[in-house]
Amino acid sequence: MSSKIKIFTGPNNYDLGKVYFEEADEILVGVDSGLEYLIDNSMRIDFAIGDFDSIHNDYLIKIQEKATMLIRLEKEKNMTDLAFALDYLYNNLDYDSIEVFGGIGGRVDHLLANINLLKKYDLKFIDNHTKIFTLKKGTYHIDNTYHYISFFAINDVYDLTIKGFKYELDNYYLVNSDSVCVSNEGSGEISFTKGRLLVIETDDIKY
Repeated sequence: MSSKIKIFTGPNNYDLGKVYFEEADEILVGVDSGLEYLIDNSMRIDFAIGDFDSIHNDYLIKIQEKATMLIRLEKEKNMTDLAFALDYLYNNLDYDSIEVFGGIGGRVDHLLANINLLKKYDLKFIDNHTKIFTLKKGTYHIDNTYHYISFFAINDVYDLTIKGFKYELDNYYLVNSDSVCVSNEGSGEISFTKGRLLVIETDDIKY
């Protein structure tokens, strides 16, 4: 039976109660410091993956006791813990979709690394203030629950049409260096005939 994979990763700067909703047949995966959220909220751990270098020893003991499968990585490796987790899950599990909670705030280099993962895998990044995902060619209705919504071309997007949002476009050729689709608002329909579109729904974050 196919399942929805839900991955919890750092930085732990999101309110789990606001972004996570339990569903049937879900697979819960903790990646490195995201495992602390699963422990703190008394949640099941199907997979624990990471080098665990940012986890306090008290948590590590609980993780070892609770995780159905624990995969401990070397600290020195040629990919991030999250990249390894996605590669492992992609090659070993049957699933319908992947949601990643976290992975957005924090270090800019890690954010860029995670954006690169969106080029390889079909998944969503979610936290309190942002949702990031990609779309292949087609027609979609998007119910944007955040203040802003922006569109970027991962691969050049042909015939991009945006309707119903505050700013509309008709058959636009969006190249990957183009920022014309930043800071749109509302919900609506988008369509395009070729390319890969990066979608970012986000709020203003006040520090």
